[in-house]
Amino acid sequence: MKILLHICCANCAIYPLERMKEIGDEAVGYFFNPNIHPYQEYQKRLDALKIYSEKVGLKVIYRDEYLLEEFLRNVSHRVEERCQYCYSVRLEATAQEAKKEGFDGFSTTLLQSTHQNHALIRETGEHLAREIGIPFYYEDFRQGWKKGVEVSKAMGLYRQQYCGCIYSEKERFVKSNKMSNDKVQMSNKVQSSNQIQSSNEIQSSNEAQTPNEAQTPNAQVYDLEERTAKFGERIIEFAKTLEKNEINRPLIGQLVSSGTSIGANYMEADGAESKKDFRHKIGICKKESKETKHWLRMISKANPHKSAECQRLSQEAQELTLIFSAILLSRKKKSFDI
Repeated sequence: MKILLHICCANCAIYPLERMKEIGDEAVGYFFNPNIHPYQEYQKRLDALKIYSEKVGLKVIYRDEYLLEEFLRNVSHRVEERCQYCYSVRLEATAQEAKKEGFDGFSTTLLQSTHQNHALIRETGEHLAREIGIPFYYEDFRQGWKKGVEVSKAMGLYRQQYCGCIYSEKERFVKSNKMSNDKVQMSNKVQSSNQIQSSNEIQSSNEAQTPNEAQTPNAQVYDLEERTAKFGERIIEFAKTLEKNEINRPLIGQLVSSGTSIGANYMEADGAESKKDFRHKIGICKKESKETKHWLRMISKANPHKSAECQRLSQEAQELTLIFSAILLSRKKKSFDI
């Protein structure tokens, strides 16, 4: 079958395209997302798809129209139905284009996102298929969500922080501000624990703060963000000093992957769209911290002359593990509904 695939963003296109290729279907992309807000966000997603399509050789039909005013006119009096409007506008345009150009069916990468109303997308697609007279290709692509995230990160694609419209932007950042206050409280509790206070690095960092910085809640959130990023940088610099032989090469790759992903996942946790998503991302941070300790141990065994450096990095990885464990424990004790 030749499918016209509506693409909401490059990240969500990765798995559906792979899946279609696997079963022998031919897919052509169709970009039409007229109410992404603000315009700079719209342009970033459009540019990311162009970069991705060039890398993988995907043909894409671009309907580059920014129709914010039209969107607001249609949903401002019924905001609770905005998702239904979004799905309908995108899928109807895709179905009409597919029929006009002689495709065998149409589909959408919205079916890949774990944050969308999956049932409503399917219902909308099947309704339009009957109305317009062209089959709607349905498959639950959500099983490939994790893989899509991993591949998009590896490719360095732009990753959006919210669904897209002006209302979802508000919800995401209002929620984020509330969650940040929550995380500040947890961070303060974590930093007051005896285990973490035993770290000379934290103590010297706290002593270097001015009184104003120490009293600013955002500075506390920033510290852990900066600390995980600095740790990733230390891992990279350490990896550069290792001999690139048969034993070291795979160990270095694993170490750099886990050591640098801690900060990346913490950034995602900081921009989580829900408490459940936040806890999940913090769990990954903890897992990657523990894995980094393992690879440092293996490298120390293979390179005895580097054992002291490995030990110092391993200590930091252990302390990060304790921090993330404390955050998860704090969430559990407060019995959040996740």
